[in-house]
Amino acid sequence: MKTITLNLRKIAFATMAMTFIVPSNTFAKGPDEGKKLEGTINITGTRFLFPLIEKWGAEFSKVHPGLKFVVKQGVANPDINASAAPLKEKDPAKGNYTIVSRFAIVPIVNVKNPGLDKLQKSGFKAKDFESVYFSNNTSKDKFAAFGDQLVSFKVYSRSACTSATFSSVLGEELKDLTNASGKKIADDHILLQTVVDDPLGVAYNDLGIVYDLKTRKPKPGIAVVPTDLDGDGVINKEENFYADLDQLIHSLESISTNLPPKGDFTLIYKDTRPEVTAFVNWILTDGQQYVHEYGFLNKK
Repeated sequence: MKTITLNLRKIAFATMAMTFIVPSNTFAKGPDEGKKLEGTINITGTRFLFPLIEKWGAEFSKVHPGLKFVVKQGVANPDINASAAPLKEKDPAKGNYTIVSRFAIVPIVNVKNPGLDKLQKSGFKAKDFESVYFSNNTSKDKFAAFGDQLVSFKVYSRSACTSATFSSVLGEELKDLTNASGKKIADDHILLQTVVDDPLGVAYNDLGIVYDLKTRKPKPGIAVVPTDLDGDGVINKEENFYADLDQLIHSLESISTNLPPKGDFTLIYKDTRPEVTAFVNWILTDGQQYVHEYGFLNKK
């Protein structure tokens, strides 16, 4: 008879290993995985935020094809309100306030401004932002001194979220912004075009409007005035990063100064619909890869 020797230690180990073998589908899935999200998500708010929101909606719909997004101003009963305004107080009745990105606002002038060369070399100091953009003089050209040269401006502005953030960062009031047009400027694209059409025109605008998102260069007819970060009256190599949008975004994310002005891109929504909450959570994770493409900065 053949003798069989049993290794009790090996048998015990094998038994324990079998105890812990479980089907892979018993583990918990991610918050959206396996869930069927359907319906329409209505979004309204600040218009210059819409292109990035539409991109987010298109990409999220690839994962959840049953979802439809409506992104426009004046939409009835919005699920999400996208805001670029400086939010000093939060209204709990409106729901959650979630910062999903940041944006930057840069000073712009017409490329034909006779003082452009001087501006590119000296840039705007903090006091120049105040003296150029905030004044009661709205009827004629403004002049600001840069070294031994006076530079002439005709300043244009508008009353909107970007302007509110621009004013707030500079410690000024929105109502004190100069507007040489003497009439309301409808949106940020018209504000940009107004500067393009006036050789003495100067304004400010968001990166996604100032820069061509394909070439990553400033749009034709527009020059960006650099910010003199150390206040020495000279734009040095470390301060000269405005020729390319990607270089500009990287630099603005790397410096701690609040100039040029920056603001928060905030989504305001309620947790009453799981598809809305899932969309916002996706924006905070997978959606962040599209932020730079549209001229926005990473959230802090």
